[in-house]
Amino acid sequence: MILFFIGIAGYSYKLKGGLNAAGFSFILVAVQTKGIFLLDLPVYLTIGAGSGLVTHYLIHKKRDHHRWTNMLMEQSKHLQVFREVSTTMQRTLQQDLLLKVILTSVTAGHGLGFNRAMIFLSANGSKSLKGVVGVGPMDVKKGYEVWEKISEDKLKLRDLIEHNFDSNFTDPELNDILKSLDIPYDEQNVFGMALSSQKPVIVNHIDKNDSSQVLINALFRTEEFAVIPLINQGKNIGILLIDNIVNKRPITLQDTENIIPLSNQAAIALDHANLYEQIEEMALRDGLTGLLNQRAFQTILNDHFPFEGQCRGPLSLIIFDIDFFKVFNDKNGHLLGNEVLMKLAKVIVQSLRHGDYSFRFGGEEFVVLLPDTTLEQAEVIAEIIRQNVETASFPGEDTQPNGTLTVSIGTACTSHPAISTKNELIDAADQALYKAKNAGKNTVVSFKEFVSID
Repeated sequence: MILFFIGIAGYSYKLKGGLNAAGFSFILVAVQTKGIFLLDLPVYLTIGAGSGLVTHYLIHKKRDHHRWTNMLMEQSKHLQVFREVSTTMQRTLQQDLLLKVILTSVTAGHGLGFNRAMIFLSANGSKSLKGVVGVGPMDVKKGYEVWEKISEDKLKLRDLIEHNFDSNFTDPELNDILKSLDIPYDEQNVFGMALSSQKPVIVNHIDKNDSSQVLINALFRTEEFAVIPLINQGKNIGILLIDNIVNKRPITLQDTENIIPLSNQAAIALDHANLYEQIEEMALRDGLTGLLNQRAFQTILNDHFPFEGQCRGPLSLIIFDIDFFKVFNDKNGHLLGNEVLMKLAKVIVQSLRHGDYSFRFGGEEFVVLLPDTTLEQAEVIAEIIRQNVETASFPGEDTQPNGTLTVSIGTACTSHPAISTKNELIDAADQALYKAKNAGKNTVVSFKEFVSID
């Protein structure tokens, strides 16, 4: 019984309990037997120490087992997140969708679990970061409302990727503030340090000497955040900013290490998406003037043409070309002619309003598309273009018959009863241009006198 008692004490209270039980048992036996059996003490101590050490070993093994199990579960969760994110990213080259996937995987409870994430992308040609989009709340109350909604609907990562830009899962105020930001960076502020070192930077306390930290603190009410650089092949793509505004959980170095594989994957995907958009943009642009081309014209015309049953305003079209341009090329050569076309394109763009579209159709022919514009308004814009071209200075224009470069312009609008299709709109403006040519050139003629397009 004494040996059992010592073993139980060692098991329950480890080494200290086993030794104390051994000593107590030795004294108790000595008192009861009125003698001291010194040979019993080493036995008691051995059993007490042995049971205590074995228990200590087993407890540490169990603790290590739990730690490794939790670590494996966490790693498994991260791998699952990366797998779902990778699969989704491979399906698209659209930047908006990629940003949505990245932010959701960082903030979702089924993802990496941060309360809030924001993406800033590098502005072309300058050392500044433009706020693009963010996911998460502006305050704690909103954060708990979002979490309750996610828990109530039992949403998983894939569900959140589909829904996280809905008003239920993001804060419009956050994105309004974020999109207004254009933050310069250098090696003196936290953004520049992250990009130059190509390593995450954790901000535990706001440095009042760093204007970027002060700005983030003031706008987004955060005392602690981390900046993760998005870099692909040495190119600064942008940064990912994360924080825990709701649960105030400290961001550790291990947290940033866990997010690096995702940020690297995101940087590659965003860079490829940007290159794809540039290629797509080049495919829709005229190589000489930079204006949109005929392919882009067909797409934009389809998007804006007011088909029956659609609540859209009138759509006006302007077609014009350079007067006596063949004469100009014959006298000055095509190289100088190309310079004229490039200068003319700039004059056209400067003459238009925001939301108007300008195209080069080839040769010296140009087209302008004016959404939600009446014929009278189109005539005013056409006249502005004509006057700006006439008063602008072009190389070699003194060789023109009138001593200056001019254009003839035809306009048409879908409000005309004879125009019900896209081809009829183009034909009407073309007929008006033809009449402007016959009327002596350097003039504007609108398709309103005609009864039909026949």
